[in-house]
Amino acid sequence: MDIPRPLRKLQKTILDTVARKKAQFFPTGPKFVLFIGDEGAILVYIKDGVVKSRQFVADTEPQRLSELRDSFSSDPKAALLVVVDTIDQSYSQQTLPPVSSLSIKKLIKRRLDRDFGANDIKGAVVLGREASGRKDWNFMMISLEKTPLLATWVEFIESLPNRFQGFYLVAAEAEYIIKGLDRAVVTGHAEWKFLVSHNKVSGFRQVILRNGRVVFTRMAQPVGEATPEVMAGNIEQEMLSTIEYMRRLSFDPQAGLDIYIVTSAAIRSVLDTSKMNVAKNINVFTPYEVAQYLDIEGATQPADQFGDVVLAACIGKTEQHILTLHTAESGKLNQLYQMMQAQRAVGASVAVAGGLYGLFVLLAMYATYLDASSQEERKTTQQQKLNSVRVAIQQSAMDVEKTNDTIDLYSRLLEERYTPLPLLNKVQEAMKPSIVVKGVEIAYEDRAKTDPKAAAPRAAEVTSKANEKLAPLMQVVANFTIEFSGVNTLESFKPISGQLIADLKKSLPGYEIFFSRLPSIFSEDEKLDMTFGASKATPQNPVASQSMDVILTIKGSAAITASLAPSAAMPAALPQAAPVTQGSVP
Repeated sequence: MDIPRPLRKLQKTILDTVARKKAQFFPTGPKFVLFIGDEGAILVYIKDGVVKSRQFVADTEPQRLSELRDSFSSDPKAALLVVVDTIDQSYSQQTLPPVSSLSIKKLIKRRLDRDFGANDIKGAVVLGREASGRKDWNFMMISLEKTPLLATWVEFIESLPNRFQGFYLVAAEAEYIIKGLDRAVVTGHAEWKFLVSHNKVSGFRQVILRNGRVVFTRMAQPVGEATPEVMAGNIEQEMLSTIEYMRRLSFDPQAGLDIYIVTSAAIRSVLDTSKMNVAKNINVFTPYEVAQYLDIEGATQPADQFGDVVLAACIGKTEQHILTLHTAESGKLNQLYQMMQAQRAVGASVAVAGGLYGLFVLLAMYATYLDASSQEERKTTQQQKLNSVRVAIQQSAMDVEKTNDTIDLYSRLLEERYTPLPLLNKVQEAMKPSIVVKGVEIAYEDRAKTDPKAAAPRAAEVTSKANEKLAPLMQVVANFTIEFSGVNTLESFKPISGQLIADLKKSLPGYEIFFSRLPSIFSEDEKLDMTFGASKATPQNPVASQSMDVILTIKGSAAITASLAPSAAMPAALPQAAPVTQGSVP
């Protein structure tokens, strides 16, 4: 039904009111961004998307921290973001086996706890999966060492009244910065991106991106006199060393390389970019030009020499981030804050809904009034159709009651599906923490082909008891590819695998449960010796790959719940359920 013109204006008023209320209850709000380096820190204050102030402190002496505390007190309700660009950072690209997406976070956390210290501030960025082969997971492990300098800053941050939003790293957040520069200068679609920023508190930060994701970063400190010529030479030397290292990362100049350098106008005038001739595009910006390209008002002045402020402001204005790090204490506080925000969101939604409820009621009443005139006409039309159907039934020899029973039975067949969920739940309960499920393949087989008794017609039962559930004619065959962590010998494999078989048989009575593939490190005699249940590994079923993966096979039909067997009494006009095959479960 078309909305009348008077109501269109009312509808627009309602939508505008909702938008204003949303902005009122969920404002972006002002922010403090503290950019920390090895040579000091810079505090940037952003309000309404504009950089209002910036403040530099050279160290963490009490007097300097007192000056910063006074600045924070000017707006205690503003959130605090900390951007860390120190030299004590670790980036390591790693791969994990192609486990399901539900298990990847657990494995990454285990790897982080193993490779880094308990006091380190650490996290990981998932880079995606390999496009071919086993499709392993690629991820970047990132650790921020809690040095005495950083510990002092953490203690200072925890003493502030401002809400701490998290730690952020320039190298990780460089993805958004480079995307913004790409849109501004339109350099093309090079596979490799190279960002170099000359910062006051941290030195030369270099970040390498491949296909839009960070793959390498390094920090370098200026060497020699602080003249434009010396600084330009430092930048050239560091960049050439990094480009040479990129070849170890499979860098191919044919794939394209775009370079972005952020430095002062004086250094740009003497910088020799011809040495980086492998690059497709080389762009040298002043901090002021970067601020203009990224639309960050008030961040820099034309004479600014360093990129700290514009990087801090860019990360502060971005609502989405690549990686947010927390200490144990700040993580708990952040969770508490998110819970409070959720409660406020619910309260705000209720308030907005209550204020607009009356308008919606009026709209519904008016629409009902406009539709009332057509209701009587539709009622008359439907009554005529009903009368026509009654006449057609009287003229035919149709048994209406029997037909309704048949339709009800068919509806139940459509509603009730074969489902493997009960089987998966039982298997999950039997899996120990040391067992990693790497893949699941589930298929259904027609028992009528293997068991003629199962296909015997039961027409009498269907006609006499239409609501009775018949025994399923489908058999589930589930293959679980699993790995026993830390198990690499037959002696260690037997007890844990035997216990798994025993637990599964207890949970799934009447099922055929066996290992259809064993690790290749076992000899054929050892495989013959290992029998768990009705089947065993034999030379006729050898292992094809050199891995510790084990394939556990479960066959049966008891776990196929809520299923009805197709019957010979089913009318020919009703379609029969076809066997269902389900592929790998991610």
